[in-house]
Amino acid sequence: MTFSYCKLLCYLLVASQCGATPVRPKLVIDEDGGADDAMAIFMALICEKYLNGPQVVGLTTVFGNVNESQAYINTQRILNIAERKDVPIYRGAASPFVSGIESDYFFGMDGLGDNEVEDYDKIPARPIHAALALIHFSHLYGDKLIVVAIGSLTNIGLAMKLDPGFISRIGQLYVGAGHIHGAKYKEPEFNAAMDPEAYHIVANHSYPSQVTVVPFSPILTHVQIEKNWRINVLGKIPTAVSSYMIKFERKSIAAVNYWANLDPAVMAVALRESLVDEFKLSLNTIILCGTERGVTPHDFISENPNARVVVQINKIEYMIFLYTVFSTPVQDLGLRD
Repeated sequence: MTFSYCKLLCYLLVASQCGATPVRPKLVIDEDGGADDAMAIFMALICEKYLNGPQVVGLTTVFGNVNESQAYINTQRILNIAERKDVPIYRGAASPFVSGIESDYFFGMDGLGDNEVEDYDKIPARPIHAALALIHFSHLYGDKLIVVAIGSLTNIGLAMKLDPGFISRIGQLYVGAGHIHGAKYKEPEFNAAMDPEAYHIVANHSYPSQVTVVPFSPILTHVQIEKNWRINVLGKIPTAVSSYMIKFERKSIAAVNYWANLDPAVMAVALRESLVDEFKLSLNTIILCGTERGVTPHDFISENPNARVVVQINKIEYMIFLYTVFSTPVQDLGLRD
């Protein structure tokens, strides 16, 4: 796929990529400061600015890839690179409800590839906890609010415990966590295992009309992208964002023979649901005790489902979408060199 060909696709597909609507939806991203989160945030900001995507009204930080303090630092770096220091940051949970797991530091000890840190302007966090900010946005925007959760679910769980009506007010919650467990995927998924009790709270307060779960296993099964494409096609788009994303992923890309990150896939689904080839309704739970703690069973034949689950994404359409977003006609995107 040549650059000129994909540049043409940008023009042809731009109107349909991010779902233009008369009233622009509002988007909050609940994230844990890793390189995968950075890509998802860049996707949302580019879609907002150039492709009529949802307006990003806030980023909420949580522990996960790195501790919450580092996630806050990384969020400031990401917004500086995107020249979007106007986007408010709300700091959230620094630890799970009960207990979780240690980070595997897949994206480096700092979550962004352990590169030399560039200078960036500090962005003061807003003086309100992330969970309270989520509740505030749910009252302010109602069903126009989209929440994309791509870290541990502690902030979301706190919001639901503080305000049981939270989920019923918003338009959609996209949860990137868990696996569809079976013979191939038996172990807990990272985000779910970070705070199983939070996942349990979210599942117990969910409705299939308003909660979409994007498990990691369908990404690993159906959307394993060739590393060469990630490096030499997506990674060679001549923008500052593309250059930074490669830097941020330098350790994770070297660690595996393919590219299949969860967070960008979750954001892609939130921005363009037509990428999904198959949804299923599920009664989704999580195991809290014993050796299977963190495992997320799905009952796809239940008469009382609590979530809509992404079970297959179209790989080719997803790749085209990624390239379209990151190679929009305005090549410098107003970003720093």
